[in-house]
This record gives sequence, structure tokens and C-alpha cells, in this order.
Amino acid sequence: MRWLRDRVAGRGRRHDETGQALVEFALVLPLVILLMSVAFNGWNGIQLDVRLTSAARAGALQAANALATNPTQVAAAWSLATNAVNLEENSTIYQNTDSTQPDYVNLTQTQSNVAHGPGEPAITVNVVTITISQASVALVPVIGKISVSAHAAAEYS
Repeated sequence: MRWLRDRVAGRGRRHDETGQALVEFALVLPLVILLMSVAFNGWNGIQLDVRLTSAARAGALQAANALATNPTQVAAAWSLATNAVNLEENSTIYQNTDSTQPDYVNLTQTQSNVAHGPGEPAITVNVVTITISQASVALVPVIGKISVSAHAAAEYS
């Protein structure tokens, strides 16, 4: 009769909880997978930004060197910058012919006069800027792709 007294008092055998743990796991697993996917997608975007910034820097330096040698050959400098970007990225996907594509290498030039002090003549500073944009690979289709744009500038005279 002891077992009856224990059952009535609530000290009896515990109910099997393996089913409950399985249900909780099944409910939490999709959320964990979604959070991990978002984290990996963000990390992928950050890596792409670092890579593109480095490639844009290489392209800007190449364009500045070319324009310092011959300032009228902008198309040649642009082509050299695009080649430097592709070399830095170890790819051939970047181009400077179709600006509607996400792998377009844009080159802009600016010129400004900078005075170093009162009474001193202004110095002309030429700056070339390379801008690259690309969409990263989406690991989670629901979130979508992260568009990354990087730019770098270099001076030449």
C-alpha cells in the first residue's frame, strides 16, 4: 500500500519527459538556425566589404600612378584600375563598361586648390576615386543579399 500512498501524495514515479524535450528542441531549432544564418550572412557581408576596400585601394593607386604619368589618358587609367581590382580579388568579374551591373568599377576625378598658409600659393591636388559595389551571397533567402559598396581615393600630381 505504500506505492498507493506515494502516488496520492505526488511522490510516485515521474512521468516520462523525453517527448517534451523533443518538442521543445523541435520548436527552438528553427530559431537557432535562423539566428546562425543571419550571423553568417552578416559576417559574409563584412568580409566582402574588407575585400572590396582593399581592391578599390589597389585600383585607386594604379589609376593615380597612370594619371600622374599622363593625365589625359583617363580611359587607360580606368582600364588599369579595373585590372588591378580584378588582380586583387583574384577574379575577372569586375568591369568598367556596363554601369548598370553590380560589378562595375567606377572612376571619378576631382581637382582642388589647397593653400597651405597665408600668402603662400595654392597647390593643385588631383584625386582619383575608385568605387566598387557588389551583392554578397545570401545564405538565407528570406533575408536577401547584402549590397556592399567600397571606395578608395588616391592623390596624384
